[in-house]
Amino acid sequence: MELKDNNGRLEIELPGVVDLSASAELRDTLLDALARDTAADVVLKADGVERMSTACVQVVLAAADGFKGAARRFEVEAPSSAVTETFAQLGLAANLQKLI
Repeated sequence: MELKDNNGRLEIELPGVVDLSASAELRDTLLDALARDTAADVVLKADGVERMSTACVQVVLAAADGFKGAARRFEVEAPSSAVTETFAQLGLAANLQKLI
């Protein structure tokens, strides 16, 4: 996963499979975005996700809290049906809606 600067916002395009092995890379990428000395919005582009693990959901929710604490905007853009279904199955659909 790569952090890209796009017109003043930092974007991370999620791969098709965001599973347990991808959760550490996602965490590190989000920590890098948070550590940057900028007020840029951070956007997870999630339209291409075909499978998402509980570990990655936890990383996304922890990041949301971290960015909120830093008074920075964090959002999930165009979540795929796999993303919305994963959050719903975990009882976290309302949490995802706050990030869209």
